[in-house]
Amino acid sequence: MEKKKIKRSNLIIRISFVLIFVFLFISVINLQVQIRDLRVEREKRAAQLQTLQDSIDELELRIATPIDDKYIERIARDRLGYRKPGEIIYYNDIAN
Repeated sequence: MEKKKIKRSNLIIRISFVLIFVFLFISVINLQVQIRDLRVEREKRAAQLQTLQDSIDELELRIATPIDDKYIERIARDRLGYRKPGEIIYYNDIAN
């Protein structure tokens, strides 16, 4: 009877250790997946940050640009679609 109790308790201890090991193994795998996902997210955020920084730099450059005739002409052409008298503008939509 004493041997059965010892064998039964040993079996319970072994099963417990196996279950703990399986739990820890799954936890480690889960953490690795989370780390990978966070790294991907960090790379995306870094790319967004770089894009925003480029936009800020461009806007700062525009602010620093003096308002002269060339600036006014460039804005009229780029933003408003104006052209000089007698000027013909061709658009190439083949690439789209």
